[in-house]
Amino acid sequence: MKFLICCVFILGACQTATQKNINTAKTDSVSVIATETPVVKESSVNNAVVDSNSQPKPAALLALTSNALQIVNSNTGSTSAIEFGKPFDELVQLMNKILEDSVASTGINKECGAGPLKMAVWKNGLNLIFREQKSNGVWEFVGWYISKPTNNTKPLQTIAGIGVGSSRAAMEEAYVIKVNKSSLGFEFSTSAGLYGIFDGPGKNAKITDIWSGTTCIFR
Repeated sequence: MKFLICCVFILGACQTATQKNINTAKTDSVSVIATETPVVKESSVNNAVVDSNSQPKPAALLALTSNALQIVNSNTGSTSAIEFGKPFDELVQLMNKILEDSVASTGINKECGAGPLKMAVWKNGLNLIFREQKSNGVWEFVGWYISKPTNNTKPLQTIAGIGVGSSRAAMEEAYVIKVNKSSLGFEFSTSAGLYGIFDGPGKNAKITDIWSGTTCIFR
């Protein structure tokens, strides 16, 4: 599978290929089986491997959801949404606190089909994407993209426990999906706006990338 995805600001890398396509959350009429607001098991959304006997449990965890992110209270399981539109500086500071790690890199890619997009990337594979509002010059949150972590942390997941490394069988147990073969590989989508790529066609194929909202996809 050959593809380039614009999360290449990770650790200072920079992609300069010509943009041919932009994924902007186009969906088919497919229903979702698993909702994204059930009571959360900590293991489903923890952004790090936490040993309760050796260190305190984080007060807040981060979960993925379509067209947003979710903050999960690790004590009560209650959730609150981080919806698209949040300003860059405010959201980066919030993510640094929740992930207990500073953003690894930021930068602007001017080659995207949607116009220049600003990226903030963490070592756990989280790439937050922002677009500048011409009316006020504020960079607002418009999408997220997840790739394999570059450090020893558990990949971020949805409330249903789906993330990078999850199998196609697990994805199909949690959601109704549509899968298409494209130049990127075996792409999947849900009607709620989750997208991603499997590394093969079978039930044991793994998710290599997952995203929602506006992203900069090179095909």
